[in-house]
Amino acid sequence: VFSRHQFVQRIASKISRLGQAPGKPVLVAGKTPVRPYYTPRDRERRPVDIRKVQPKTSEQCTHCGLCASVCPMGSIDPNNIRILIGICIKCCACVKKCPVGAKYFEDPAFLYHKTELEEEFSRRAEPSLFV
Repeated sequence: VFSRHQFVQRIASKISRLGQAPGKPVLVAGKTPVRPYYTPRDRERRPVDIRKVQPKTSEQCTHCGLCASVCPMGSIDPNNIRILIGICIKCCACVKKCPVGAKYFEDPAFLYHKTELEEEFSRRAEPSLFV
């Protein structure tokens, strides 16, 4: 653990060396060898493609437009919230913020993937600092 002064000194030293030959590689804790890019899988462990999965809208929808306003990608058409006009990143903001619970996902592969991620990555990871 560095004091604030030591931290500032190390950062200043690194900045002064920018553009020069790189230093030693930084060792990062984790899996060795590095795992391949994560691929969503179904219950039988077969790879699934969830890129085209889109949220659905039930008849409970009151057309308040909150889902369109909270979508970080601006992908929900504010004039017709049943239409996606952009890419859905599956953040579930529209599902979580809908005041009447009208937005939902029904694709079984996506729902399994979501549950699997919630179970696998629910622990808090402490931040790491690499100077």
